[in-house]
Amino acid sequence: MKSEFENVKSNWETFEKLCRRLSDDKLNKLLDDLGERICLCPASTRKDEAGCYPGGLVDNSLKITAAMRKLNDSFELGVPVSSIIKTGLFHDIGKIGDLNTPMFIEQDSDWHRERLGQIYKFNEDLKRASFAHLSLFILQAFNIALTKDEWIAIQISSGSQLEENKFYVGHEPSLAILLQSAKRFVIHKDSE
Repeated sequence: MKSEFENVKSNWETFEKLCRRLSDDKLNKLLDDLGERICLCPASTRKDEAGCYPGGLVDNSLKITAAMRKLNDSFELGVPVSSIIKTGLFHDIGKIGDLNTPMFIEQDSDWHRERLGQIYKFNEDLKRASFAHLSLFILQAFNIALTKDEWIAIQISSGSQLEENKFYVGHEPSLAILLQSAKRFVIHKDSE
């Protein structure tokens, strides 16, 4: 059985390999500049939520990307693999925080850790923004080009129930539906 370190290392190597397949120098610069933060970032704050461990963001992103590819193939949607990789791996990149300040920091309250299972907490030094908006901010900060469908998929990745996403309901591109469906499958499977 792999150790936590071996899992993080293996997942990061897979994540990086998939990203480099896109042959995008700007994306490679993002990996070079923010790689350690991405590699070690948890995906959530509480033990009962998917990805609440070092490397959880990358682990979840790889699972979601794989599920998106399977759904795309199963339903013969014809969504480009490059778009699946880019949105699957980077839709939640905002969970690292912004360019300088981490989103999640270790919980320092024993009560929160023991009673609520809250291993991490939100960093109050980070200006408030949604995960999707931070993801789009980070990608634009590195001048990473997104197609309209990629942008919409990331924007509405937190769900159509959010007020800012209701405009898209019934008009989502296939890529956005793939991403949302894959997220639901992965989160549901991980919570069982």
